[in-house]
Amino acid sequence: MTEFIRHEFHVDDPDKTSTIRQDRPAPRPAMPGGGVLFVIGLEGCGKTAVAAHLASALGAPAHALPLDGADAALDAILAAGPAVVEVPHKLFAAEAFRQRLASSGRVLYLMASVEGIAARLAARPPHTPEDEPKLRERLGRQRSSYEPLFMQTLHLLAMADGPLDQVLADVLERVRQ
Repeated sequence: MTEFIRHEFHVDDPDKTSTIRQDRPAPRPAMPGGGVLFVIGLEGCGKTAVAAHLASALGAPAHALPLDGADAALDAILAAGPAVVEVPHKLFAAEAFRQRLASSGRVLYLMASVEGIAARLAARPPHTPEDEPKLRERLGRQRSSYEPLFMQTLHLLAMADGPLDQVLADVLERVRQ
């Protein structure tokens, strides 16, 4: 077990003080949205598999927001109570939508490398392995556009490049903290 080094610092500015205690965990802020977890990320990062697994593990229904009618679908999901919701990356273009997600529940960003996603997508129909370079190029552009928006919105971050079992275990641990 790691031993923590404890130092006491004195700061004269009353606005710059805080207390950090090692004997108990920091209080977690209340989760907005009554237990709704939004899973976000680029196409092919594993949102569908992770959302389904989380929903099962947490005993909540899984939903996928549609591109058309997302606001109405989100209203219905939020009215129903706890849920795990897969959110298409294209919905993040609207700032009002991003703000609504962030204030309505916890947002989990599944971050994966462009190379890893391209390899996954190239391995499943309608793509072929020959499509991988084009997929990498397209995903690189999408990541450049959407990742800053994901980062502004997220509450939780999980790497999604590893084997699915490992990703699922890591995500579940983060969500339960």
